[in-house]
Amino acid sequence: MEAIMPILALVGGAYLSYAVLRAAPGKPHIGGILATVFALLGFMLTLWIGLKVWDGETIEFTFASSTVHADALGILLALVATGLAAAVSAYSIGYMKSDKGLESYYPLLLLMVAGIVGIGFSTDFFMLFVFFELMAVSSYALVTFHKEKRDAAEAGVKYVILSAAGSAVALFGISLIYGQTGTLNIADSLPLLTDNAFSMVTIMMLIVGFGVKAAIVPLHTWLPDAHSAAPSGISAILSGIVIQAGFIALLKCLLAFGNAGISIGILLIGFALITMTLGNMLAFAQAYIRKGDLKRVLAYSSIAQMGYIILGIGLWMQYGVEMGLQGGLFHIMTHAFMKGLAFMCAGLIIFRLGTRQLSKMQGIGHVMPLTAFCFTIAVLALAGVPPLSGFMSEWMIFKAGIDASATIGIWGILITLVAVLNSILSMGYYLPMVKTFFLKPKRQFANLKPAPRSMMIPILVLTAVTIILGIWPQLGLEAIEPILRLLGGA
Repeated sequence: MEAIMPILALVGGAYLSYAVLRAAPGKPHIGGILATVFALLGFMLTLWIGLKVWDGETIEFTFASSTVHADALGILLALVATGLAAAVSAYSIGYMKSDKGLESYYPLLLLMVAGIVGIGFSTDFFMLFVFFELMAVSSYALVTFHKEKRDAAEAGVKYVILSAAGSAVALFGISLIYGQTGTLNIADSLPLLTDNAFSMVTIMMLIVGFGVKAAIVPLHTWLPDAHSAAPSGISAILSGIVIQAGFIALLKCLLAFGNAGISIGILLIGFALITMTLGNMLAFAQAYIRKGDLKRVLAYSSIAQMGYIILGIGLWMQYGVEMGLQGGLFHIMTHAFMKGLAFMCAGLIIFRLGTRQLSKMQGIGHVMPLTAFCFTIAVLALAGVPPLSGFMSEWMIFKAGIDASATIGIWGILITLVAVLNSILSMGYYLPMVKTFFLKPKRQFANLKPAPRSMMIPILVLTAVTIILGIWPQLGLEAIEPILRLLGGA
């Protein structure tokens, strides 16, 4: 029963917050408080289970023919998701206080996180897909929460169509695995899948299907619209952990082909290099167009950041470079908090100014200095500037490329060079944004009220986490080392 306690807490919190907000529609802050409390409860329960799992205890729950198993990989995903969700829920108390329909907003947020936790804890393809769809359907509704706005409605339609098509392709790929093996259990499939044309078709369908949610280029086209049109708290969690959960779902499926002798890692490395390069180029272009949109820049950069994660995992899968697995997983953690921080700061600025255009934010750092400072920490971390958290995780991935050169020679160096150049390219749009905030204002920012405490507290917490994980990376790596043992990396 312990294995499903975080999921039950999140689902229970969703129902309770809905009931309370329906009974007391004039008190929307109660929904935010309940969502924050239940997200924190999910975090604490996951940590409690994690301590047992890290000590070698088996925590699982079986119902019908499916098993929910809390392994080290699932614990990492659940801790990051619930931790970020708690910050987003608290942030939304102030950000969403004037919106209607909050009796749906907070329950959907908790259900989306419950789906992410379920993805991490799933041991068979059926439950994996069910939880994946719980995450996906909840996110569809949250992206279109401001459906009265044209850009939100358009983004939602694009997101639903592409994501639903991806889910259908992924489901067909899972059906092919079942057809080959006669089992839906991921571990039981491992010795039964072989290197043949049928398996290659299955792998490509899984990559295409789950790759849509993971924003792998060229399956990324929904992301800039969806993440920029969604409420900023939802943008934070979409970019921070939802797309990473999509990749974890893909990874779980691909690990079932571990004994088949198929070069899956090469596919991932290729997709990673293309994804990070195009993502950074599009973010760079968005930052310099006349009406550059702050949230779209951050959304495009999320695509690039996924490239780093996929590169690290690909180097591990293909060449057995443990540092790649460690760096890729650590980057899931660091990216969740630093990108969540960036979107929350951006959302607070937009909340006060009523615009997403970068050109209209010139000088905002003089009147919102704390928010601008926290945003600066976030984007410098994303660019890999030491001693912030992004530097540590990106450095591990770069080191993995160098380590791979012992096997593939100059190609390992070239892979690393492409990744390093992408980090440098990202500085080309992060630094000008920071500069814009601290230039002499072009206009008067009159009547700007102080930021609500409910918005600033989670921003400051994520700022502290981003700094601490850079100075003290072992704090986060403690949750990753058991995964290395689980997957045979150590």
